[in-house]
Amino acid sequence: MTHWQAFYFNTHISTCLIMGTLARLSHNGGNWATQGSFSPHKLRPSQKFRTFAFPIITSKTTMYFSIDIPFYIWIMLGVAMLLSIIYIVWQWNRTKTLTRFTRETESMRGYLEEMPDVSIVVDAMNETDQLNRFLPLVLHQDYPGRVEVIVVVDSNAEATSDMLSDMKAHFPNLHTTFVPYGSRSLSRKKLALMIGIKAAQYDIILTTTAACRPTNDQWLKLMMRNFVPGVDVVLGYSHYRYHRDMRMGRRMRIFDTVTTGVQWLTCAIAGKPHRGTSDNMAYRKQLFYNVRGFANSMDMKWGEDDVFLKEICNRTNTRVEIAPEAQLNVYYESLRRAHSLLKMRRDFTSRKVRRLPFILQGFMSSIYWLRFACLAAAVALTAVFNLNSIGIVGIAAFLVLLLTWIPSASLFATNCKILQAPPLRATVPFFIMWRPLVNICYAIRESFSKKSNLTSFYD
Repeated sequence: MTHWQAFYFNTHISTCLIMGTLARLSHNGGNWATQGSFSPHKLRPSQKFRTFAFPIITSKTTMYFSIDIPFYIWIMLGVAMLLSIIYIVWQWNRTKTLTRFTRETESMRGYLEEMPDVSIVVDAMNETDQLNRFLPLVLHQDYPGRVEVIVVVDSNAEATSDMLSDMKAHFPNLHTTFVPYGSRSLSRKKLALMIGIKAAQYDIILTTTAACRPTNDQWLKLMMRNFVPGVDVVLGYSHYRYHRDMRMGRRMRIFDTVTTGVQWLTCAIAGKPHRGTSDNMAYRKQLFYNVRGFANSMDMKWGEDDVFLKEICNRTNTRVEIAPEAQLNVYYESLRRAHSLLKMRRDFTSRKVRRLPFILQGFMSSIYWLRFACLAAAVALTAVFNLNSIGIVGIAAFLVLLLTWIPSASLFATNCKILQAPPLRATVPFFIMWRPLVNICYAIRESFSKKSNLTSFYD
């Protein structure tokens, strides 16, 4: 037997096996005929759009297996396939933006060799118990430039003042200030930042909170290396401790946190920043004064890291720092409650920033749901009107789902690795579908608590 004869024989056997499987799945719905009694070329024009004939060659005769599937079912499957490809390309493009950014070398991006002087403003208004663990990690940073740490506390926190007085005896670059007790009709968060920034003596301000933890002594150096000439804002990244979240909804919170992070980080990398995180963010002090601080958002309790950034950021003056050593861990007492509050706050302040990223995210979620609707409709209509072909349509629908499932899980795992989150893998497609519904629920909740986000209500 020659090479080509062997190839033809193996192909013939494989074709027979595949056609036999299709016949069983179709519950004897195909038409078997010999070459003399049936030919696909003799079909009427209307039948050619709805019948597919497969030749099976045996030793004595040529036979055909036809699958009677209406043309509109194939249209639905084709639309679902196209929508799946569009969604995967969009996901791939965002992941590619992140991975390409993290692989850029120092020579490609350009960093400072001589570190600038920096003032670190620490908001400890609601986190005074965390200062004992936070301050040593900041004060022992390996940083060659001059650093001052300004801690803003509540004026009636006597225990905190005593602890800070003891630490200042060992760290002369540690300073404290306070928010006057009883200050009302103001955002306590913004007021603390304004007081700290006005007390700062250096040109670059880095804001954070006492609930954060640097994971090493290179955090400050990595953030400050980006302040080359022309760069006025550096956006860092922070996340809660994923391994400490063991309550119901843990995986959904991980998915939502990573998805949100990828959304605003890729926009900032592409030169279209619309938000950051005040836990790990730096900018030049003069920018703060140029826009009169938080004057344009003083009616809101929040907005210090999105509404304010909209005023000071542009395509050329903003950089992102997401090196693993530059990311901060945030220690929340109740992760579930903190995640819920942050989502409602972001939903409230997002109305004051660029809407295009949110519109695009909603559009792609709609595509994902429409794709699923096309597949479900194709299977349902086949089950109702053409039950004999349900096996073939079911297999086709499953393959289209698989086309999105595997790449989505793989791309999300890459994003998780960059943002130091545990990968979710097989559950990612479910969360992609579930997240828009969760966002709608949070938007409804936020609409009933809208007034609590305004400064006319006291914390």
